[in-house]
Amino acid sequence: MRSSLRLVLAWAPLWGLWFLIAISSPGQSLAHAALDATLSIGTAALLGVAVWRLTGVYVWPEQPQFTFFGTHLVAGSLFAVLWMLPMFGAEALRRHVGLLEVARLPRVLASFAIGLWIYGLVTGVCYAVRTRGRLREQERLAAEARLAALRNQLNPHFLFNALHSLNVLVRTDPAAAQVAIEQLGELLRYTLAETDADEVQLSEEWRFTKTYLDLEQVRFGARLSVADQLDPNTLSYLVPSFTLQILAENAVRHGIGPLAAGGVVKIRSAVQDASLTLEVSDTGAGATDAAAQRGRGLRLLRERLTGLYGDTATLVTRTLVDQGFTATVTLPARRG
Repeated sequence: MRSSLRLVLAWAPLWGLWFLIAISSPGQSLAHAALDATLSIGTAALLGVAVWRLTGVYVWPEQPQFTFFGTHLVAGSLFAVLWMLPMFGAEALRRHVGLLEVARLPRVLASFAIGLWIYGLVTGVCYAVRTRGRLREQERLAAEARLAALRNQLNPHFLFNALHSLNVLVRTDPAAAQVAIEQLGELLRYTLAETDADEVQLSEEWRFTKTYLDLEQVRFGARLSVADQLDPNTLSYLVPSFTLQILAENAVRHGIGPLAAGGVVKIRSAVQDASLTLEVSDTGAGATDAAAQRGRGLRLLRERLTGLYGDTATLVTRTLVDQGFTATVTLPARRG
């Protein structure tokens, strides 16, 4: 229905132009002018379907080709002839004369030229629409490839940090290291299971993030506390995989890690209007604004959000030296 409406609206200006030309002829009535315009533009619109298919077969070449333009010259000539015949036939019937009486050579040449012009106009529009569609498809494929590359970058980034934690535990606390290895196994199972998924339910993402935090608590001990303030109503909403974990990892490594006394990581979620908010804050050392933008994990996450949601998703950071760090992700609220 929408496609038909767009098609009618696209041809309406030409119909109006043709109607004005027809009504300006001496002795022409409104009814005859409207009929002539409808017949002429209606025929062109029907022939335009064939032109649309032709432009799908003969793609616009990168370099000028004689066969390409020759094909369109032949097709345009055929278009012009087929476009003229109904008009001349209708006029001959209306005037009760023969077709040759109406189809005088000067008029045929003029109508043929107009038919070629209409063909060129329709062909140009068809190629423009097809080119736009191809560009959108290329952009979509490029975005998907970029998201896959970003996802593959995020996973090794996390794994490197987890192995670094295990390296410390193996030397200092073998029993805790065994527990940590089991937790790492859980994390890897999630990572492998969700590699091809751009979005997961928040409940799954939180389970993965909590396992990561449990692993870090084995290493940090009493220095790391976690405050869970997730709204239960938000757990069924979709979030990009690894989003919460990246925010939590940033808080642990850059906020709590440098402090001998440790601190608290707070995780909060909420839904308001049509937006889902994920917020991770810490009571760590904080940072300067410039330092807050240089984190690799946050940079990759920001790029991934842009690739998935465009301008409808944001990652905002707030920080002051010695006053902690807060990262807030806002997403379109969609249930899984």
